[in-house]
Amino acid sequence: MAEEWRKIKVSLRNTETEAYIMVPFLTGEGTLDKALTIADARMALASAGVKTGIKDDVLNKIFEEALFDQELLIAEAVPVVHGLDAKLEFYFDHEKDFKPREDKDGRIDYKDISFLNNVSKGDQLCRRHPPTPGEPGSTATGTPIEPKPGKDRKLPSGKNTEVSVNDPDLLIASTGGSVTYNRQSGYVEVQPNLEIKGDVDFNTGNIDFNGSLVVTGDIKAGFKVKVTGDLEIGGCVEDAQVEAEGDILIKKGFIGRGNGLVRSSANVTVKYVQGQKVICDGDLTLGGELMHSDVRVQGNVYVNSRKGAIIGGSVMAQGSVESTQVGSETYTHTEIAVGHDYKLAARIEEITKELEQITQNQEKLKKALYNLSRMKMQLKGDLPPEQEALFGRMQETVKCLPDQKSELEDEKKRIDAEIEKHRVAFVQVKRSLYPGVKITIGKFQRVFNERLDGKTFREIKGEIIPTV
Repeated sequence: MAEEWRKIKVSLRNTETEAYIMVPFLTGEGTLDKALTIADARMALASAGVKTGIKDDVLNKIFEEALFDQELLIAEAVPVVHGLDAKLEFYFDHEKDFKPREDKDGRIDYKDISFLNNVSKGDQLCRRHPPTPGEPGSTATGTPIEPKPGKDRKLPSGKNTEVSVNDPDLLIASTGGSVTYNRQSGYVEVQPNLEIKGDVDFNTGNIDFNGSLVVTGDIKAGFKVKVTGDLEIGGCVEDAQVEAEGDILIKKGFIGRGNGLVRSSANVTVKYVQGQKVICDGDLTLGGELMHSDVRVQGNVYVNSRKGAIIGGSVMAQGSVESTQVGSETYTHTEIAVGHDYKLAARIEEITKELEQITQNQEKLKKALYNLSRMKMQLKGDLPPEQEALFGRMQETVKCLPDQKSELEDEKKRIDAEIEKHRVAFVQVKRSLYPGVKITIGKFQRVFNERLDGKTFREIKGEIIPTV
């Protein structure tokens, strides 16, 4: 008797992760010697090497509903489950996300907000959830598919933290203080806390503290405050020098005659700024106005409150700038540059000056060498020893200058290419942009001579275009 099951076609596809079956029609003169059965289909599958992932419901349906002479998916590979990467679970607010409310005057009110997360010795800070190995799969023919194990990561144990002796996956505080997640180093750190109840003035002197600091009052003009952690100021900063490696929160304003500086290696949040300089490597968030100030930011600038406005001065951000108002009805000259790294921009200025100096030096050396050459000819090749040595040094310097110039020009090209990457940055104005505003995106500029309301400004094909 003929082996009728051999007339069933089984095909493997997609690197044996799928198997298809086609059972020929059962009726009709001369088609088959006997009716095919589910058992025949299973024999065909076994002959083709199909062992796993067989869809019994499809197999039954073929013979119950006469799904003959059509190719159907009959088996699929057992899917591999790749391992999960190790995860960190933080037991403190490491994102420092907050939603303050607006004052009655339309500014953001920060008085009930604090950046500091205080912990005591032994408090839990972070847990490591180990990676998983994954689960193996197999092809339809039973060939194993090995999973990729998850990537491991260590506990981010930084200053004043330690791994629990009872739990190797738990990080705890080894001392009391303020806990922070240092994004630059990737470590959890606990900084000792210092609180000054009152102002930083002649009673306290300048402050240089290795940790986080809370000043409940103001920082008076002429004083300096420097901390390695976060800095929280309950009052104003008045023409003072303030620097922190962590976040800075100024619950009132940064004011004075332009002699102050606020510098942070992270984020700065302040109610308003008037005529001062702010530099930070993270984001700058204002609750009110930013007026006639010099701002350099590696992240974004947010001035989004109802009274939020950027009026006068210069704002440069590597990211984007969002503000309710830009400029003023009196056409105050205001400059905003986005997609622009102020550190790279400063280096471009340095390179430009260095290139100019090299060009000047080349001209001076050429004249000096020319005069010494003439003198040498007049003396029939014999210069005094000091002048001969000078002549040799000048010749060597002239040879080196083109290489120095070429290196600087190459660096300038690399920086220009890096700046070009930030063209996706934008300036968003929720309410009004007034005449007199200059917007720079990357290396493209535009000065606006008309008022525009509710626009977002982007660089499109080399032009600054307002969009809705």
